[in-house]
Amino acid sequence: MGAVAIAARQAPAGGEALTALVRDCATAGAVRRALLLRLSRLPPQLAKPHHLRLIRAAIEPLALGDRARSFQPHPAALAVIWRGDAEAQVAKVRSVLDHLLADAPVIDKPDLVALFDLPDGGDALLQAVAEEARPAEQFTPAEALVAPLDVTALAALEAALAQANVASFARRKRICRRSGDKMRLAWERRFLSIDELTLCLAPDRAPKADPWLFRRLTRTLDRRMLALLAAPGELAGAGPFALDLNIATILSPEFLRFDAALPIALRDQVVLNLLPADILADLAAFLFARDFARTRGYRLLLRAVSHAQLPMLPLPRLDLDYLQVHWTPDLPQHAAALRLAAPDPSRVVLARVDEPAALDWGAQLGIGLFQGRAIVA
Repeated sequence: MGAVAIAARQAPAGGEALTALVRDCATAGAVRRALLLRLSRLPPQLAKPHHLRLIRAAIEPLALGDRARSFQPHPAALAVIWRGDAEAQVAKVRSVLDHLLADAPVIDKPDLVALFDLPDGGDALLQAVAEEARPAEQFTPAEALVAPLDVTALAALEAALAQANVASFARRKRICRRSGDKMRLAWERRFLSIDELTLCLAPDRAPKADPWLFRRLTRTLDRRMLALLAAPGELAGAGPFALDLNIATILSPEFLRFDAALPIALRDQVVLNLLPADILADLAAFLFARDFARTRGYRLLLRAVSHAQLPMLPLPRLDLDYLQVHWTPDLPQHAAALRLAAPDPSRVVLARVDEPAALDWGAQLGIGLFQGRAIVA
C-alpha cells in the first residue's frame, strides 16, 4: 500500500490521548476493550522493520472496529481500544505473533499481547503502558532497530508528505494562564506530529537520529502546516494559537501566503515558537525574521529551553515575548538562572506540567503560563 494511502488513515495518537480516553471511559462507565502490544518484548532478531510492519498490519482490522482508536504511547508500545466483540481480530494478532516466533527462543508470548476490559482495567492498562517507558538500558526498544534518515530516504519522505493528507496528523495542546486560583486558556499550540507521520510514512526510519536531516524535515512540515492553515475556512472562528516554526520558514513564500490568509480577528493573537539552536545557528537571520514578524503583529516564544541554556539565552536581550522551559525534577535548583533569563515570570511558559509538584513550584515562582496533563482549564 502506498504511503499516501497509509497517511489517509487515522494516525496513532500518543500517550496523552490514551490516558484521556481511559479516564473518559471511567467517568462515563463506557465499556471498551483494549489490546496492548509490547514490542520491547520481541527478541531483537524479530524486531526488524519488516517484522514490525507485519505486526502493525495484523492490528489494522482492530483499528477499523466500532469506536476504535489506535495509539502509540511509546516507541515500543502499540495499543488499540474499541467497542464490542472482536475476538476474530484478536486471534489474528496472536496468529501473526505465533508465526513470527515459531523459530524464536522460548519467550513469554502472552507478555507480548495484553488485553484489558475498560473501565475496570483502565488503571492496569495505563500501568502497563508506563512500564514501556523504562530506561532504555532495561530493554532494546523497537525504535533502536530502525535506520536513521539518509538523503535518499528523506527525499522519498518529503515526496510522500507533498501528497499526503496531513490534516489527520494535526495536533493541539493547550497553554493556560493562571488567573487567581483558576487556569484560563491563553492559546493553543498547533503542530503536526512528526513521530506519527514518520511512523506511517517511514516506519523503518528514525527521523531524529540525524539532526541536520531532521531539521530539513521540520522545514517541510512547517510548509505543510502553513498550507493547511491557509486553506479557505480553516481559521474561521479560531482562537489564539501558536506554531512551531523554523526561522527560514518565517522568511518563506508559504509564510507570506499564511499571513495573507490570517483573519483580522487573529492579528496579534498568533505566537511563533522558535528553537534556541535555530537562533544560534544564524543570528542575523533570526534578527531579520524577528523584526519582520513583529511588524506583522506576531508574538515570539523561545521554546524547549533547558536549564543549561538559560544563561546563554536571556529573554530581554533577544527581545522575545515568552520563554518556554520544560519541567524536570531538578529545575527548582536553577530558579535563579530562570529569573535572570526571564525577569518577568508572567512571560514564562512551564511545559510538561504532568504532576502537581511542577504546578505548585511554578505558582510559587510566579510563572504565569502552563502546559501539561496536570492543568485543568
